[in-house]
Amino acid sequence: MSTYLMGFDIGTQGSKAILTDIDGNIIAKKQMDHKIEVLKAGYQEEDMNMWWKEFKDSVKYFLNSTDVKSEEIKAIGITGLVPGFCPIDKDGQAVRKAILHTDVRAVKELEYINNKLNVSISHGCLLPKLMWVKNNEAENYKKIHKVLVPHGYIAYKLTGKSTIDYDTSTIIGGVFDDKKLQWIDEKIELLDIDKNIFPEPCPANHVIGKVTEEVSKETGLSIDTKVIAGTGDTFSSMLGGGAYEKKYLMIYLGTSTTIIYADGSPENYVELPHFADDRGNFVGRILSFGESVSHLKNTLRYSGWEELDESLKKIPAGSEGLYYIPHYKQQTAKSFFGLDGEYILGYRGKHHQFHLYKALIEGISYNIRSNIEEFHKDINQVNIFGGGADSMEICQIIADVLGRELHFSRKKCTVLGIAFLAGYGAGEIKDFNDLKNSWYKDDIIIKPNVQDVEVYNDLFKKYKKIKNSIYELDSQLE
Repeated sequence: MSTYLMGFDIGTQGSKAILTDIDGNIIAKKQMDHKIEVLKAGYQEEDMNMWWKEFKDSVKYFLNSTDVKSEEIKAIGITGLVPGFCPIDKDGQAVRKAILHTDVRAVKELEYINNKLNVSISHGCLLPKLMWVKNNEAENYKKIHKVLVPHGYIAYKLTGKSTIDYDTSTIIGGVFDDKKLQWIDEKIELLDIDKNIFPEPCPANHVIGKVTEEVSKETGLSIDTKVIAGTGDTFSSMLGGGAYEKKYLMIYLGTSTTIIYADGSPENYVELPHFADDRGNFVGRILSFGESVSHLKNTLRYSGWEELDESLKKIPAGSEGLYYIPHYKQQTAKSFFGLDGEYILGYRGKHHQFHLYKALIEGISYNIRSNIEEFHKDINQVNIFGGGADSMEICQIIADVLGRELHFSRKKCTVLGIAFLAGYGAGEIKDFNDLKNSWYKDDIIIKPNVQDVEVYNDLFKKYKKIKNSIYELDSQLE
């Protein structure tokens, strides 16, 4: 009997599922689009039942479109956006729609928590959302039995076990001790919250149970299929083709750009919170990419990417003096331009839409280089993946601006990383090095163009001066 693994990734704009064999060969994959519900400015929600339906549809697709039998799917891993607020009642039903990590409605609650607990958390944490429901939706709050996160919700639906991985626990909101790996009861009680509302913390690769008989009948999955706790999409991205080896640096080109460096081999901290000294390090958190290029594409009224990407080879390095400075948003380095301000400089009569597009890609590449240069650590290999990396033209520009080789494989993806973690946690994969030796052995190496590297080295110096000047100007415009 063959062995297969399933991964499922809940994203803000869609879900992805993958079925792979034990050697990392992709048997089938499925992608489903969905939208964020914006009830009013600052509010962002999604239906948890929609995620569950998408998961079930994926299982049905895999079992109906391949020769894989349900009993051959040995393990399942769930990943996705974190830390979305997903409350369930005592019967396991959703109390209300999930409030996403990008929701910023809980302004008063955030200030209250920071003052009360003497912490400095952000809107990206879950705790302000919980307090908002407590203050504004009393009836819903009374119904809450457990507060889960998106991947934890699907894992709960599969097994009936309410859990949360250690890594996600650290971003709930200052109420988790990342050394003792347990909830800080005193802080939770200070907020007048029942400490039992939070699920049991455990390692991301921990097998929390098997598919229940009820779910087996509902989905067609085997009751012998193991389910791990799962984790957020950042660590899954590391394993999915990013920083899966010591001194590897990953550039993930999605809606935003995430840059992560593996200070030590992820094998050594699979069972711990994943981001700390000697573990995973954020080099740049949430840089511009897909959000910016989609905005420009829509402004220029292009429905696809083919013509735009093809144009990148025709416009010379430097876009003939045009600079397009993208936003930094919430990166770890000092931000500027407010939330999403972007600037175009040197726009002249000779420039057209393709100059704008290339200048934007170059600006994003300068942005990436700025963060890497400020990091000051040895890098053995740079891996690039995500939707934007499917464009070889974009990858080439980034390689030229960085002056570094980039390793790329079309199979690399976040959902593949969580499938590997499921197999590793369930004991189906014995050697962590299978990632490097088997799963990603077919990398393409994108080499920088020597002539363009020289051009970009000079332009990058000008970019830094422009960036600093705009920062000063922007501060005067607020």
